[in-house]
Amino acid sequence: MTARQLRLALVAAALCLGGCRLARRSGSAAAVPAPASGCDVRDPAAVHDMLLHVLGHDLRQPSASLLAWLALRQTRSQADPTLLAQVGGHARRSLRHLDDLNRLLRETRHAYRMRRIAMETLLDEALDRVWSEAGEAGIRLERPAGRLPRIGGDAAMLAGTLEGLLSSAIGAAAHGTAVRTACRGHAGGVALSLVFQPADAAVAAQLARPGPALLCAQRVVARHGGLLVPLQPMQGEVAQAGWYLWLRRRPRP
Repeated sequence: MTARQLRLALVAAALCLGGCRLARRSGSAAAVPAPASGCDVRDPAAVHDMLLHVLGHDLRQPSASLLAWLALRQTRSQADPTLLAQVGGHARRSLRHLDDLNRLLRETRHAYRMRRIAMETLLDEALDRVWSEAGEAGIRLERPAGRLPRIGGDAAMLAGTLEGLLSSAIGAAAHGTAVRTACRGHAGGVALSLVFQPADAAVAAQLARPGPALLCAQRVVARHGGLLVPLQPMQGEVAQAGWYLWLRRRPRP
């Protein structure tokens, strides 16, 4: 299934869930006061927001409930730790996939605010958000030393993009892997490399797969007039994989 077909399928599912929710509420509509915001379900923007809410809450609920049940089961002596770990891993991947789809759909509604921002601020914010996740997975995060160049763009979207790339690297890397970030000025912009090693061809292919997380990151970078491409694994003493990200120094109009 292609990325477009996957998005259409998820939107259809969200429409179905949203329609069921509206149908359940229609019987008691007279007893429920109108929303204070004056939301009109005939407004395409309001329908879009409702679908995003359904995708962000209703579709996540089964996996979130499963993770809560697993946390309770792990306190019992007769629980199978290997099986529970496998089930928990599937549930967490499901939640991450839904969150990636939600982020992708919300990007289409985001009003970009382009301004001059510090790359080091963006990178530090993204590293802070994934630091605990990296520690639990046994991944070492390495940041470039010194002050980094300033760039132009939307701070919120770029920080979320960096966080998503780092989180994907943490999820794909093996225990004990180092994720290194390099930054330099290049061709009127700023080149940022997110590289983790050791890696193998299978991991590199997994990162390069055009799923919703990578598609969203590429859309954000494209709106900034930049470039985001997966790195090819290098053959040598230590194989590596990751991404190359180039952004303009000046905000795009």
